[in-house]
Amino acid sequence: MFSRSVKVGLVGVLALSAFVGGLFSSRSVARAQDMQPQSFFVQAGGLGPGNVEVLAFAPQSLQVHRGDTVTWAINSFHNIRFADGPTDMVIMGEVNGQLVPQFNPAVAFPTIESGAVYSGGEANSGLPADPAAPKTFSLVMNMEPGTYSYVCDIHPGMVGLITVVADDQPVPAPAEAAVQGATELLGAIGAGTEALLQLEAAPPASTADGAAVQAGNGGTGRTTVNQFFPFSTTIKAGESVTWTIPADSVEPHTVSWPAVRGQDVAPILVEGGPPILTMGPSILPMTESGTTVGADGSFSSGLFNPGQSFTLTFSEPGTYNYVCNIHPGMSGTIVVEPGA
Repeated sequence: MFSRSVKVGLVGVLALSAFVGGLFSSRSVARAQDMQPQSFFVQAGGLGPGNVEVLAFAPQSLQVHRGDTVTWAINSFHNIRFADGPTDMVIMGEVNGQLVPQFNPAVAFPTIESGAVYSGGEANSGLPADPAAPKTFSLVMNMEPGTYSYVCDIHPGMVGLITVVADDQPVPAPAEAAVQGATELLGAIGAGTEALLQLEAAPPASTADGAAVQAGNGGTGRTTVNQFFPFSTTIKAGESVTWTIPADSVEPHTVSWPAVRGQDVAPILVEGGPPILTMGPSILPMTESGTTVGADGSFSSGLFNPGQSFTLTFSEPGTYNYVCNIHPGMSGTIVVEPGA
């Protein structure tokens, strides 16, 4: 059943490429004096079957003429910031005399409106107000010929390039760029799908005092598979489960129960200024690694990053569900049997 849905998803991407390619002439074009500016589209991230997600811009590199418009389709949770490099998404800031983790205002808040003319320097779309809602962000490119880089600060390593060329130099037409982006996404989704099938077929892993669970995947570049492997783990009462994110993964996760959705941010209103966006209960650590959990207990690792682990010991028999609070559909189960 799953393999069929994978094929349907990949065929859909191919069909989209063919459809977009058929809308426009696919030949490269140079700017003539009487030619109207063109509109180019870039996918900011992409989603595939089985909770596969691509954390990349597609096409990653785009050529335009001065006056052309670039529109980003923001799929999932990304920002678009023109800068020399990324900045920290989370910083420590003072609130009521105490240092607390909060979202960096330089990342969170927009510095330019969608549809505005961009003439160079730093410019930020800001974070999506509603991550679940489709969103686009557009800029009219009004820079001197050259190559300009932009990033998603939420996902380090997610970098795009826009090269502005002289009017008399040809660039790929919008349809060619769209097909190139779809092709890049297709390859990345395919790599994630293959990794997903391999991980689902892998035997359960054990540790000296219980079992091991892999959170997400590694080895697929800018593609992440937002699932726990294995989905269901069986241990004895008194044993432990250790969740680990592979060091070469590109996405953090949480191990949490009960699920807390939509509370990543806890804003504090400030008179005469923007709110302070402190981290909310869905991503703050509530439980220390190594804690013992009883049958009626709740727990949350908070965000932990690639290369890190989180361990819980389960003292009583029962079935324990858990989720990743930042990735809907990413869930697992621990079955604890009576001890020997």
